Amino acid sequence: LTALDHLEAAVDSYDQAIQLKPGLAGAYSNRGNALTELGQLEEAMASYNRAIELKPNLADAYSNLLFNSQYKTDFDPEFYLSQAQKFRLNCRPQRKTHPSAYTYQKNPTKLKIGLVSSDFGNHPGGYFSLSTLRELSQKNLELIAYSNFDRSDQLAPQFRPLFSQWHSIQKQADEDVVAQIVKDGIHILIDLQGHTGRNRLPVFLYQPAPVQASWLSPGSTGMDEIDYYIGSSYLIPEGEEKHFVEQVLRLPEVGACFTPPDFELPVNDLPAESNNFITFGCFNKLIKMNDRVVALWGRILSAVPNSKLFLKSWVLSNQKMVAHTQQRFKHYDIDPSRLTLQGWSTSRKESLQAYHQVDIALDPFPFQGHTTTCEAVWMGVPVLVLKGDRFLFHAGENVNYNLGMDDWVAKNQDQYLSQAVMFSSDLDRLATIRRDLRQQALKSPLFDAPRLADHFSRILWQMWSKSNLDSNPQVVE
Repeated sequence: LTALDHLEAAVDSYDQAIQLKPGLAGAYSNRGNALTELGQLEEAMASYNRAIELKPNLADAYSNLLFNSQYKTDFDPEFYLSQAQKFRLNCRPQRKTHPSAYTYQKNPTKLKIGLVSSDFGNHPGGYFSLSTLRELSQKNLELIAYSNFDRSDQLAPQFRPLFSQWHSIQKQADEDVVAQIVKDGIHILIDLQGHTGRNRLPVFLYQPAPVQASWLSPGSTGMDEIDYYIGSSYLIPEGEEKHFVEQVLRLPEVGACFTPPDFELPVNDLPAESNNFITFGCFNKLIKMNDRVVALWGRILSAVPNSKLFLKSWVLSNQKMVAHTQQRFKHYDIDPSRLTLQGWSTSRKESLQAYHQVDIALDPFPFQGHTTTCEAVWMGVPVLVLKGDRFLFHAGENVNYNLGMDDWVAKNQDQYLSQAVMFSSDLDRLATIRRDLRQQALKSPLFDAPRLADHFSRILWQMWSKSNLDSNPQVVE
């Protein structure tokens, strides 16, 4: 029911399951996910906590709680880290891999890099890894995949040739996955998900590789067994490494590159030139549009005469969510006729084509867009973002600073409003930006995978060199 977007019915079914079996921890955890999509965050958090009370080693419940807590406007990084460490404490195995079990080559000419992910395909995790993995596969590295969910979409086949081995681990127990990693002689094992859906973080608790790292995770894993977090100075500015248990390694410029779509979809002319009104847009998950965001966007619509707002999110296929969204804006005297609300698209191309209707994209906060921001930019649509104070609140500025669009980063909500009004009043400037933005983006660090791969490869070898200096475990030559 959740997958079919029948969220209220899904919650009812979870409630029935809980009535039949009050100790069913997984039902509470999944119930929390449906409630999150409905925007009922406090009730969702209560469901996750109940799941953990019933089953303290239920890893999925911790990951759901940790990820979805970041939608909260009063998100506390210290709380997040404490819960992540609680996950590590309650879910760790009785024994870890002993160094004598490792089978890696001590002096390799190629490092064996294991990558654990469920996102090798048409998924944000895939968009931010594919082009970089293509380049890394050409370096003095051997890439080995541990796929926890074999995707069957049009992008998935592009991943497999990049790996010397592909292990499908979705139905394998943690101990069996650990044994395979040890057998493969992995030097560095990298998690590509953190506390997101279908992750296999518990595998890392066994420490099946001598060096372990996290990349693309939306925050700390909370695990001492993971040595490094690979990021950038924009996403983790100086002083914010205290929110990570891992040692933060900052790549120059960006921590990940966006893979441009491989289909033809031209940038169109500025819609406002023919519409005679500005269309703002946001294609992020609706849950990111909290009351503060609605209030600010309502002020923007009031300040820009005849402007409209185009929201696109899968939950807007649900008519109750459409009515609820209209009512939220009505509270700020925004008539429903000024809103375009759209749900599912049948393809990614169709979804991106919807940007043909948008003049300026508005980024939500504090959980900002990243994939949607890069997609908007690729479609020639500039994105107005708010400067943040924590990891996922830095995503927008990370994109705009690397594009050289510093003036599209607002320091506070009042400046966000004034910039939206100023930018929307200059159609010539908007038209020029629209015409040039895709090429500007493709030349920027955001899309320069060869450049990132050079930095990434270098840092992997540095990790390995340091591990050899720090310890000398028994190995098989």
